[in-house]
Amino acid sequence: MSSLPDVAESGKFVYENAEHIKILEPGLNKCAEDISQQILSGQLDLKSMFVKTDVHPQTADEEGIEWVVFADTLNFSFWTQETDPQYVVTYRNETYNGYLALCAAINRSLDAGVKLTKPEFYKNVTEEKLNELLMGDGGIPIPLLKERVNCLHEVGSILCDEYDGKFTNLMNKCDNSADKLLQLVLQHFSCFRDISTFQGRTVSIHKRAQILVADLWCLFEGTGKGSFLDIDKLTMFADYRVPQSLQHYGVFQYDNELLEFLKTDEIMPNGHKYEVEIRGCSVHAVEVLTEKIKQLLQKNNCQAVVNSILVDQYLWGYRRKYAEEMKAFPFHKVRSIYY
Repeated sequence: MSSLPDVAESGKFVYENAEHIKILEPGLNKCAEDISQQILSGQLDLKSMFVKTDVHPQTADEEGIEWVVFADTLNFSFWTQETDPQYVVTYRNETYNGYLALCAAINRSLDAGVKLTKPEFYKNVTEEKLNELLMGDGGIPIPLLKERVNCLHEVGSILCDEYDGKFTNLMNKCDNSADKLLQLVLQHFSCFRDISTFQGRTVSIHKRAQILVADLWCLFEGTGKGSFLDIDKLTMFADYRVPQSLQHYGVFQYDNELLEFLKTDEIMPNGHKYEVEIRGCSVHAVEVLTEKIKQLLQKNNCQAVVNSILVDQYLWGYRRKYAEEMKAFPFHKVRSIYY
């Protein structure tokens, strides 16, 4: 496989050639100052934003790695139309939606003794069986079931054929480098290669591949196999929620053409020019935001850990915190295996 373009460079290229989105300096400054002030006041520890929730594995071992790989192979397309029933999963008296519903469903199956996260199991799992294991409350199936089965078959088969069924054997080849691990994932698993064509040029987004590396970093809390000294090379994970936070802060300004399209609630095809602009500009905006936050903290002699992953996680949580207000900002809808 020929090398794919750098994600941060791709984001910059998309922004410089965007026709429908502007990144506004006052909004960038407002957002950077807000986050910086929360850090300086002790109200916010960005590193604590990227933590293990109750439905994430708590132990950095072989089973934890298997869980992360399985979950991130399926970490895409959880949104529903407002008129459709939501995919939610109740687990241990808590009800979860979206990605966390998937996490809860995985744990429910593991608790029942199903070896769901073992490549030997999921490389041959049937649609019927996966549907049963990931079924949401009220009999609501997880979206894109067939595509999820295909992704699991690819990842499981390659791990079994080339790495003795252990992702840790693949990790052993990355020399504790986040970038090397990212490249290994992209080289081996086509379902993680999140690329598009924009203005005649191939651009990389790689949401799921990057979040897989970041989730492993989180699992190990930056130590041992997850002590990726170059973790800051990863960008934000371009999805459909963070752009709402960027609109709320006034970082993004959409033109009328894009806004009117989004208000129709139509589903875009993957690779649509609007989609690539939104995702590419999100990457670039968070790169710029991260640098602004670092500069503001340095002026105040603050050594807090800040990178694009953590800023992304803050903005993702910000969208959930202000979910009602975010309804004023339409998001793009795409059915895709990439996010």
